[in-house]
Amino acid sequence: MNWIKYIITIPFALCVLFLQGLGKCFGLTYRQISVVFNLWIQGGVLVLSGCLPFVQSLMCPSLAHEGMWWVVMLSAWCYAFMYLTGFVLMLRHYSLPFNRAFDRCVSDLLHIASVWHCSYHVVNIIIFVILFLLLISLNILLAWLVSQ
Repeated sequence: MNWIKYIITIPFALCVLFLQGLGKCFGLTYRQISVVFNLWIQGGVLVLSGCLPFVQSLMCPSLAHEGMWWVVMLSAWCYAFMYLTGFVLMLRHYSLPFNRAFDRCVSDLLHIASVWHCSYHVVNIIIFVILFLLLISLNILLAWLVSQ
């Protein structure tokens, strides 16, 4: 079972090193860059990718001929609005100052870890790496499907 801890520790440590290096480049502490990158930048990228199906529905002339354009466009708009609403709620929940936002995020991740019966590191990797990449992939796939 210890080998699982090592497998999780390696990507987590790489993420920490990446954030520390990025923080040094921008003159931010680890806590500050964690909030900026993990919450603001990753959240913003998710919102933008969540808008891709809507943008694609506006740009896809083949849908207009099939009479499905309004349904697809409205669904894609609702989908994008869901991402935007989630982002705004997240920004309000993890509001500044940086230390409070960071501490609240860590507290929430520790709570999730206790509910899932796993470590803080596992929850961090699942949410900020795996889930992030899956959602971006889903949004790209949905935009591609709208164009078909």
